[in-house]
Amino acid sequence: MYSIVLTVHNKDFLLENSLNRIKNHTKGKYELIVVLDGCSDKSEEITNNFVKQNKKLSIKVDYADDVFETKANNIGLKQAENDYVIIIQDDMLINEDAWNVRLTNPFRKFDDVFAVSANCAHNWEFNPNSVHLGMKENLDDCWCDIINHVDHAGRPWNLNRDTFAVRECVNRGPLAIDHDDLYDLDYLDEAFAPLDMDDHDLCFRMHKKLGKVVGCHWIDFISDFSWGGTHNENGGGHKPWFYESNHKNTKIVWERHSDYILNNRIVENRVI
Repeated sequence: MYSIVLTVHNKDFLLENSLNRIKNHTKGKYELIVVLDGCSDKSEEITNNFVKQNKKLSIKVDYADDVFETKANNIGLKQAENDYVIIIQDDMLINEDAWNVRLTNPFRKFDDVFAVSANCAHNWEFNPNSVHLGMKENLDDCWCDIINHVDHAGRPWNLNRDTFAVRECVNRGPLAIDHDDLYDLDYLDEAFAPLDMDDHDLCFRMHKKLGKVVGCHWIDFISDFSWGGTHNENGGGHKPWFYESNHKNTKIVWERHSDYILNNRIVENRVI
């Protein structure tokens, strides 16, 4: 029923814990798809040992040549065989029993759900005072401000545990998606590689083609800022290439979906 996609880049300090938490906290039938993306540490060794020690689990291991999240996630997603695909980032530790069942409860409760985030859902709002609007350069020291996210819903915003908060877009990690719908939309658009905004583009494409909803129904997980691969080692923000990717991809989203952003805003809290 569940296909869990975990893409990994040099997380040997965290990976064994991550894999064991998935094994110990996931309920029901599932397959685990691990994509080792350009790992130069002991991540491959740790993954292979986990596979050997858990022969009763359905585990697929694939490799990518340091392509980062958008393309690496697609590699895993396109191998999925079950009803729901769940993306987990390699800097997240599951901290809740039967987390996968809870995360996918909105699909069973409502018949119009495309994706459910365990992290955050929000709307986008155009910034008419943007200093980046029309700028061809992709800056490497700041976020692009053409659109800003608003109407946040998630655990950091004290979302009630029994609420499915419907908004325009959801953030991946962990993120559950209806597999048939994802196939219909041809997965993440790799124009957004290496990462960022691909999940939001997917949501906008879904709204336009399928007319379904996305939202947040949070689960308990742990993710420390210092674990993320886009973060500066000294903890002072993100790496320059990440900001450049954010500028490039925000411009793509605005060019493609400005009509939807300007004319739609969704705030709906459903009881599970």
